[in-house]
Amino acid sequence: MPSTYMPATGPAPDERAPDERAPDEFRRDAWSSDDIEEARDSLQTVLAGRDFRARVGPEPFAFRFASAGDARLALQTGTFTGHLQGTIPWSRDYVVSWFQQGSVTIDHPTGQLTSVGTRPFLTPTETSFSFVMTPHRHGIVQIDGAFFEEVATERHAGPAQRIVFDYAAVPSDVALAAWQRTLGTATPTIVDPRTPPLARHSAQTAIVRTLLDVFPWRAVDVPDTLRTERTKRLRLAAEYVHAYADQAISSADIATAAGLHTRTLQQLMNEHLGSSPSKYLRHVRLDRVRQDLVAGDPGTTLVSEVAGRWGFGNMGRFSAAYLARFGEHPKDTLAR
Repeated sequence: MPSTYMPATGPAPDERAPDERAPDEFRRDAWSSDDIEEARDSLQTVLAGRDFRARVGPEPFAFRFASAGDARLALQTGTFTGHLQGTIPWSRDYVVSWFQQGSVTIDHPTGQLTSVGTRPFLTPTETSFSFVMTPHRHGIVQIDGAFFEEVATERHAGPAQRIVFDYAAVPSDVALAAWQRTLGTATPTIVDPRTPPLARHSAQTAIVRTLLDVFPWRAVDVPDTLRTERTKRLRLAAEYVHAYADQAISSADIATAAGLHTRTLQQLMNEHLGSSPSKYLRHVRLDRVRQDLVAGDPGTTLVSEVAGRWGFGNMGRFSAAYLARFGEHPKDTLAR
């Protein structure tokens, strides 16, 4: 059987990029083939991948990939009864997958992860990664980054920010059960072309909210200028600072975490952030102090204890740096 495309909402594939479509414009697409080379090419195109390689498995080869949803969130299913490997390039989408059969191992700049049974897992965002898949059947939820981060503001203070997950975390049984319930309830609404846009949006939002309960995460306030493929290593450096600001870290530690030489890190930070690594770390720590003071009880919270928790030992220099950054003394922040 040759490769086939089966559109559900029109006579031909939609050639527009996702950001050229209205957020609530429904699309359902499907591809299938029993030719492994055609299937590999189709998947490489659909996933915007590169260097895909495939080989047959023990069973007769079959391939199917289907997607339904809109620009905010799409539900996808895939069957590929051969072995597949390749590279997925940089993307701002948040993607959660699970395997009914088979498995995948993913190598990314900060580690490796392997799927376990049918347990859902997240693939890294805003970085390229390589993968090796056995013959498999799997499900995918692909979520637009801006939509995901906007929903996540319900859980954290401040504007929409990048969400960094702990990819190695093992979800609890309670969280997994809630995920399955939400996915089961939301799927018919999302994949039905007759669903009103507001109802689809509500179902998509429920999926994002539940996903935020499945895996540990933190919001990282990094500038948009760092959220590009070209600046991904500098973004890793910034994320390392946010993750370990309460520990004794140095410029060399930050550079190592990002896979950069210390001098290169200094140059990149000066170019893109107008700051040295040590100054950036100090600003993050000052921001954390301010957050704790705003949330603190004026009757029991001590400025010195909060400052010390974030690495400030000299109270005179700390107060001067705080005043320069926020235009008020720490005690005034606590008193408000």
